[in-house]
Formats: sequence, C-alpha cells, structure tokens
Amino acid sequence: MKTIRLARSLPDAVQLLLVNTFGIALGFYLLFPYLAIYLRDNLQLAAAVVGAVLGLRVLCQQGLTLVGGTLADRIGHRPMIIAGCALRTVAFAMFAVFDNVAGLIAASMLVGFAGALFSPASRAYLAIAAGEKRLDAFALQNIAMTVGALAGPLIGSVLVAIDFRWTAGGSAAVFGILTIWQLFKLPAHHVDKDTGSTLASWREVLQNKAFLGFALATSVLFLFYNQFYLALPLEATRVTGWTGATSGVFIVSTIVTLLAQVRLIRWLNRRASPGTAVALGLAIIGVSFVPLALSMAFIGDDHSLWAAIPVALAAIGLTLGLDIAQPFTQELVVGFARPALTGTYLGMFGTASGITTALGNTGIGAVEDLGRGWSVPWLSAAGLFVVALGTAFAVFRMHRRGKLSGTAESPQDGQSATAEVEHGEVVVRGPGLSGSPGDAGNPTGLPVEETEPAPTRNS
Repeated sequence: MKTIRLARSLPDAVQLLLVNTFGIALGFYLLFPYLAIYLRDNLQLAAAVVGAVLGLRVLCQQGLTLVGGTLADRIGHRPMIIAGCALRTVAFAMFAVFDNVAGLIAASMLVGFAGALFSPASRAYLAIAAGEKRLDAFALQNIAMTVGALAGPLIGSVLVAIDFRWTAGGSAAVFGILTIWQLFKLPAHHVDKDTGSTLASWREVLQNKAFLGFALATSVLFLFYNQFYLALPLEATRVTGWTGATSGVFIVSTIVTLLAQVRLIRWLNRRASPGTAVALGLAIIGVSFVPLALSMAFIGDDHSLWAAIPVALAAIGLTLGLDIAQPFTQELVVGFARPALTGTYLGMFGTASGITTALGNTGIGAVEDLGRGWSVPWLSAAGLFVVALGTAFAVFRMHRRGKLSGTAESPQDGQSATAEVEHGEVVVRGPGLSGSPGDAGNPTGLPVEETEPAPTRNS
C-alpha cells in the first residue's frame, strides 16, 4: 500500500509513465521468452538462425540507444516515446504474420530499434516530471518493470498454448494501446533542445571523463541482471531437475522487489550519498554469487528442492543489490548531464551497458567452459564475484575523490530548473540544477532534472 500511495503522490505524467513502463515490460515478456522455442520447434530453424534473430534485437536496441537519446534531445522526449511504442506495435504484429527468416529478422530488429527510441526518452521525461522525487520515481519504475516482466510470461504461457500468433497479437495489442493512450494522455513536454551538431554533442559526452569512468564501471549492472536468465536458472534447474525452477527464481526476485525496493531507496537516501549507495549495491551483488558458487561446487544433481536454497539466496542478494544500485545509478547519470543533453548521456550509458554485457557474457561463457574442463564449475560465479566487488571499489573510490559530486549547468547560467505543468504541458524552467549535500528537499545534492537501464532491464 505504501508503494501505491507513493506512486499516487507523484505528478500525473509520472504515473502515466510508470504504467507505460509496466506495459512495455508486459508486452515484451509476453512474447520473447517463447520466441526461441517457437523458432526452433515450430518453424524448425537452425540454432544459428535462432541466435541471429534474438541477437540482432539486442544489437539494435543497445547499439542504437545513443541515437535514440540524441533524437530525444533534438525532437523531444514525448514524440520518441510514442514513436517507439508505435513501432513495437508493428514489429510484434510482424511476428504474427511472417514465418520466413527475412521477416522474422526484420521484426526482431524493429523491436530493438523501437526500444532504442523510447528507452532514454521515457527515463529523461520521468526524471524531469518527477522533479525532486525522481529517485522515488526511478525506484517505482524498477518495480513496474519487474512486475511486468513477471506478468508477461504468465499471460504468454496461456496464449502460446493456443497459438504463437495469439501471443504475438497480444504483444502488439499491448503496445498499440500504449501508443494511443500516450498520444492523447501524455502531456506535451518542453525542455531546451540541443541546438549544436550531433558530433559536437557526442564529443561533449566523450570528453566528460568522470561520466565515462562511472558509465564504464556501472555498465556491468546490466550484465549482472542478465544472470537472471543465465546462471541462476541453469543452476536452479540443475539442482532440482525441474524446469519450473526458472519461474521460481523470477517469483522470488519479484517478491523481494515489491517488499524492499522503495523502503531501501528511501532509507539509503536519508543516510548515504548516491555513490556510496551504488557501491553498496554492487558489493551485495558480489556477495550474492557466493552461495551460487557453493552450490556449483558442493551440490550434486540430487534433484531436491532443498538443494535450491543457495540459488534462492543468490536470487535474493542479486535482487537487493540491483534494487539499490540501479535507481542511484540513474540519479548519478542524470547528474552528469546538462538538460539539453540528458537523452544523449542516457543513450551513451545504455550503449555502454550493451557492449559490456555482450563482452561480459562471452567472457563468462569462456570461463565456464574452462571451469568444466578444470573440474571447477564454480569458476564463473567466482569471476562474477570478483567483477562486482572490483566495480564496487572503483565506484566508492570515485565517490571519495569527488568524481561523482559535480552537477551540470547550462552554458547560460546556473539557476535551478523546475518542472511544472501548465495547460496540460510539462514545462522545465531554468537550464540546470545545483545544490550541495544537505539541501532541503534534496539530501543527495544532485541536480533534480532528467534520466536510464538499466542499465535497467532490457525490454
């Protein structure tokens, strides 16, 4: 109930965007968990083709997030959100129509491109509209994404039992409803647009060494989130001998997020700086891989539900760590950007997360192969433990050296920006925000302005 009351206390535009986040996750996860099975079993496609269809979606979304963020800065956040949802409507409908490789690849790439359009734009809009409550908004967005990611596969399992085309049609319908709803209900959104060249904008971001260092370090959050689809389900299935154990991992994660997300963020916001909170979240993520490594090392294939306890502990720890680190990371990413380039910064961070995840998953796979060959199956979990703690140390060191405390100001002046609603439109006043730790209403001292994610969750 506290979570619902908190959501209702936020501006109408933020509430709408939270529903939009839930809908995006619902529509995406309604189909994609079943796509590989459909391509392999129903269409009899080779494994390489299945991998290409799925991989191209990730490549397009993560690779083009920078482009989407730049377009959001130049055209506006609202048009990019609506365009992205409209494109996903078409893309998911294509899965219901096409059964040839070319059509399926085109649909998958269009799903990714659409995500690249609305992902940075929706987070930037959310941050501006939420104002000083943007950290709460990020936490609630994480909850909305988690609940949608759980509800989607459950509904999809019913539809796919009828016919895969029903699943694809259901996903298209969800995004179609979101498109129409936002077209009429999402307020117009005005903020100073980037008037320089695209290359100049990208150059400005790339010359921000503090941001690049932070982005490089925290881009691993998406890699860690991916372990909900890789390491944890595989180990849960191995020790229990039950494929349904995968669903158990997600149920545990969802319950933890619903119970702890808002409480954790609000408690830490009163007691710690954002940089310290991110480092803490990463450290908890690292510790979460300890029970996973112990399970891999000492628990055999005895197919016992009790044997899944270490995996459940790993899921709880990983969820808590991500629930802490992700909202504060978004808060800090926004703090590096001046208002006119918020989408570009978010896009750059999203692209960095995609590259890190692609390389990281490849590296983890190689380490896992080595572990099997050397009879040390826990080697990959140990590697994730080391990466998480190393990243936590790096972020904490950046914080201690003052690399995360700067705020961006417009070239014009340093007046505070505020988001107000006038005649149904969200209007941002002032070029930037400034403050110091301890300011009333903003204990973080970060600019209250725009925002990712994770790396947030990739849908």
